[in-house]
Amino acid sequence: MTHPMTYDLVPSDEIFSRISRLQRELVDAGLDGAIVPDGINMFYYTGTLQNGVLFVPADGDPLFFIRRSFERAKKETPLKAVLQFKSFRELLPTLDSHGYRAGTLGVDETTIAVSIFKKLSAAFPKTVFEDISLKLSMIRSVKSEYEIGLIREAGKRHKVIYDHIPGIIREGMTEWELGSAIHAHMLKLGYTGLGRLAAFNTEFFAGVISFGESCNYPSASVGPDGLVGLSPAFPFLGGAKRLEKSEIAFVDTGFAYQGYFTDKTRIFVLNSLSKAAAEAHKICVDIQEAVRRRLKPGAIPSEIFSEVYQTEVVSRNFEEHFMGFGSNQVLFLGHGIGLVIDEFPVIAGRVESPLQENMIIAVEPKKGIAGIGLVGVENTFLVTERGGEKLTPGSDEIKVV
Repeated sequence: MTHPMTYDLVPSDEIFSRISRLQRELVDAGLDGAIVPDGINMFYYTGTLQNGVLFVPADGDPLFFIRRSFERAKKETPLKAVLQFKSFRELLPTLDSHGYRAGTLGVDETTIAVSIFKKLSAAFPKTVFEDISLKLSMIRSVKSEYEIGLIREAGKRHKVIYDHIPGIIREGMTEWELGSAIHAHMLKLGYTGLGRLAAFNTEFFAGVISFGESCNYPSASVGPDGLVGLSPAFPFLGGAKRLEKSEIAFVDTGFAYQGYFTDKTRIFVLNSLSKAAAEAHKICVDIQEAVRRRLKPGAIPSEIFSEVYQTEVVSRNFEEHFMGFGSNQVLFLGHGIGLVIDEFPVIAGRVESPLQENMIIAVEPKKGIAGIGLVGVENTFLVTERGGEKLTPGSDEIKVV
């Protein structure tokens, strides 16, 4: 049975450009090739998400091994050597038949399960595997014009979502009700609804919707947001707390368009805003601007973090509960974003790799306030010679509904 294809494919020149960048890194590292079994990197280098393994040699054409769906992989990837396989034991003989060496191979140790690595090791008994997770992350961190275009579109649609919120937020609704309504509207606008995080065995669903002190509830999130959720088994999106008058409604969502994310946080409040919340929010906006100005090629993330932290945070005695209330506090000001929410690089201490033009960074200064919740802002910026270009349009001010 044939089915009409009703979606866009990743352009072939985009795929081959990415593979060329990876091959240059493999040559520089003295590796014979790389094995890519994880979904995100597989999609990045092939244009399809199938059950399979990609082999990229340091020199030559990649071999794309597929369990299923072979037919779909053939339709979606521009790679020519798409091969069916059933067992990892088939890989090495096939590499040998193509004249490829496998003495030293790169693998992303941050995404590969131990069970898969054991199977690979058994299938390649004489191969030395080296971790190339940082190389893969750095390659993905610099976006092409094609990727930037998708993220710009995500940002435009993200604005439509936040412009919609004042019309649906109301006193007495639960966090889950607001989150569900936002999520439904996102899906109508083409949100590719699977939230993706870089860290192994982490989960994410739609965003964080927290009212009042729910924003400060202890969370295992990689960011500063507090969140209760529906239950201990599902501490995501929002919980059963109802919105009261003059209470903060904290909305932090990612919007993915064709797999590429923008990240955005805005604050809403019913009726009136407290002076403490207004003052803290203004400082967070100032901190965001201080980071934005520094998002230029060649800037060092650790230096951006230390300069802004000293001049904008410490100088205003703003450290307590900055970037998360209590145990939720994190020590960064921004993070890369693309096919996953939390990509390389991070605007934090000890991150010394210079920023490059066309990296995309989400900047999110936030402040926890006892009895009030979490205020602050988050926007997604493109690194340019003029500083960060905002890709998530719309006012950063707290919206009084």
